[in-house]
Amino acid sequence: MTAAVFEAEGLSKKYPSGYALDQLNMRIEAGDVYGFVGENGAGKTTLMRMIGGVVQPTAGTIALFGEQAKERLIAARRRIGFLIERPSLYPHMNALENLGFYCRIFGVRDKGRSAEVLRMVGLSESGPKKAGEYSLGMRQRLGIAVALLNRPDFLVLDEPVNGLDPAGIVEIRHILEQLAHERGVTILISSHILSELQLLAGKYGFIHQGRLIKEISATELQQSAQVMICITTSAPAAAANMLKQELQREDIRINKAGEIELPRDGVDLEHLMSLLVQRGVPIDGFNLTAPNLEQYYMDLIGGGGR
Repeated sequence: MTAAVFEAEGLSKKYPSGYALDQLNMRIEAGDVYGFVGENGAGKTTLMRMIGGVVQPTAGTIALFGEQAKERLIAARRRIGFLIERPSLYPHMNALENLGFYCRIFGVRDKGRSAEVLRMVGLSESGPKKAGEYSLGMRQRLGIAVALLNRPDFLVLDEPVNGLDPAGIVEIRHILEQLAHERGVTILISSHILSELQLLAGKYGFIHQGRLIKEISATELQQSAQVMICITTSAPAAAANMLKQELQREDIRINKAGEIELPRDGVDLEHLMSLLVQRGVPIDGFNLTAPNLEQYYMDLIGGGGR
């Protein structure tokens, strides 16, 4: 079995208002890119703050790189880079000055490391501009740069692409892919942009109301749902009834988007298209769906009915 970078057993955190985490069992192995999925308040940030030692559990155990003892956990956390909630930056300092401060905190002695991580996150040209004048996206980039300073073996990232434009999101994904695939960095990452998370993670954990309700691999996600044929037409009801009769199938339906939807298995696409054309059905769109992380999560928590 691959070595565990992080393990939790029976982990709970109780506040007067209730449980933020409730008997959570979780394992992240070396080399994993683990996508952490859950609604606001589900417990994602609480767990990440526990990994960082900011929040202490009410019950249960936590291990980092196989270490559980308090003193050993402190040492293990030096191998982790964190971006949890908003990055902690000094608004009166520019990017290099902020990174210089954190280099002293982390004991980073490589004088070129600050410039290196700024290049990695696309902030090389930030110059003397103060962090207090940064956009939200620039602050997120600088926060990621801080997390990378100590060349971490494990990255814990809470909404790292928050505030980034589409090009910035792609750049950050490429950085994380490079860290994972070329340098073997283990990553725990949460994001509300589930389509983006699906492009990056190889394993997913779904948390709901403080409980880890499911873990699956990217391969299992791909196998979890049928590939569906979706047909957009101006007359979906009539066309769907015609297809049910002609194809002798009862699994043809109209989805919430108003598209005709039927499973791909057992359907000859050429015959289907010919049938639609012969019957004069106006076709505005025709596509095949792929298993979708967002839909899987919504189905899992009971909010994804079509």
